[in-house]
Amino acid sequence: MKKIKDLRLNFLLQIIIAFLITASLALATANSMTTGKVAYTSEPVQSVYVPPPVITSTVPVYQPVEIGVFQFLVSFLIATLLMLLFLKILKGKLMFEVFFSGAIIFGAQGPLGIIFVKFTAFLGAIAIVALRFIYPRIWTQNVAIIIGIAGIAASLGMSIKPLMALIILILLSVYDIIAIYKTRHMIKLFKGMAKRGAVLALVIPKGFSSWFHKFEIIKPENKNEFIFLGTGDLALPIFFAVSAFSQGINFSLFIIFGAVIGFIINHLIFINQKEKKPIPALPAIAFFSILGYAFSFCV
Repeated sequence: MKKIKDLRLNFLLQIIIAFLITASLALATANSMTTGKVAYTSEPVQSVYVPPPVITSTVPVYQPVEIGVFQFLVSFLIATLLMLLFLKILKGKLMFEVFFSGAIIFGAQGPLGIIFVKFTAFLGAIAIVALRFIYPRIWTQNVAIIIGIAGIAASLGMSIKPLMALIILILLSVYDIIAIYKTRHMIKLFKGMAKRGAVLALVIPKGFSSWFHKFEIIKPENKNEFIFLGTGDLALPIFFAVSAFSQGINFSLFIIFGAVIGFIINHLIFINQKEKKPIPALPAIAFFSILGYAFSFCV
């Protein structure tokens, strides 16, 4: 029994459940985007991903805008550099809370748009963010992150081809190793954002009951009571799974299954450290996600 306790399975189980919920919401959002199917009407709802009906043969086939690898990576690096710069020159919380809120509001409209009309989905997204700040609990933080990341991953994944997503995953895995072990700027970025009220991560507490604790309990002296799962580690395998959705749901599911194995490997590496330090989680997640994708061609 002692060995089982040492594995800290409560943490791992919560991570896997939160990831699977986020992935399910993202795939449901992607399906709604491609088919136009929503809960509030039987008529297909047109989006940038749903081609409008062709009236005549002279009308060109509509295609959504696709993001290239270079465009994605440059945007990612510029955003990272800007956030590091803002951390240096801005001491207050407001700008970072606005950034956090904007990201969640943008993303949450995707999953909520399956159930509600656009304006109501927008109001629902605002309500989720408002709840996070008015009633700061671990569960309100995690719900905001899960719904927001599901929508962002779905939107980005729908805009890129699987091969391009695979390349991005590999390149960002290398970047993750450098950013954690070499430059350490990703750790500085996370801590700086957290101090300013914008925790861009899932907060995984020691037990499920701790989800109802106040958010302020997350302090350095309680560091062994929590694990943080960064939004990139959560979003990128889902982004890859959504990009493969057009090939068939089985491709997406194998990617998600591979990512789960990656989370398990990361957990075992993390808990077996003599001194608990941040680790680059993306390489293992990316490796097994890509392995799952490759395996899906054999089934």
